[in-house]
Amino acid sequence: MERSAITVPEPLADLLRRVESEIEKLARTTPLAALRAARRLEMIAVQTAYWPALDILRNATAEQTAAALGLNEDAAQNLLARFGHLSRYR
Repeated sequence: MERSAITVPEPLADLLRRVESEIEKLARTTPLAALRAARRLEMIAVQTAYWPALDILRNATAEQTAAALGLNEDAAQNLLARFGHLSRYR
């Protein structure tokens, strides 16, 4: 599935790799700061994925979404529901 996933632009992918590496380094010396940084990333993800998730729910099939995300359909729908602040059981 991962092979068919949509690619993240290289500048953003590189930035995410660097952030991941920095948090891992921080975790070795200051676990609480690492957890705070990871929590901040989680908040950024929730804030920035809301509108894209709603757009995808309106304009893409479950199969298209799963393939683009490199997930199975159930996992893709769970992700969209979480980021779109929706119940899967509506």
